Amino acid sequence: MSANAAQQVIRGLGYAGLIPFVVPAIVAVTAPAQAEMAVAIAEHYALAIICFLCGSWWGAARMSNSRAALLLSNAYLLLALALFLFTREWWSLAAALLLAGAWLCEQNGRLFPNYSPEYRRMRAILTLFAAASMLLIQFA
Repeated sequence: MSANAAQQVIRGLGYAGLIPFVVPAIVAVTAPAQAEMAVAIAEHYALAIICFLCGSWWGAARMSNSRAALLLSNAYLLLALALFLFTREWWSLAAALLLAGAWLCEQNGRLFPNYSPEYRRMRAILTLFAAASMLLIQFA
């Protein structure tokens, strides 16, 4: 697969990954009868995405030879899991903050490789929409 084809797949999967955030947020606001199921989908998906991001940090840590990124990955995941398990009524808010925090962590060039400007822009947009959706769910 060419680099351009891989970039198209990354972009397509990235933006498609917003569907389980955005649609449940809209449903939570507009269709109270389906809100409970929609919220559950978004909340569990948020945890899955945080796990995915933390797992991706292992590859980034290997590329940058960063022990700190490996340790941060594990600590971040354990924090997310604890918040998910023990503060369920505030999980949507916590998920929004964790998603934004993960993006902020990735901006540290000493911990993570220098991602391309296109990827950084896409990650910023995805994080903004995902976090905003979780905030909407929390306060709906």
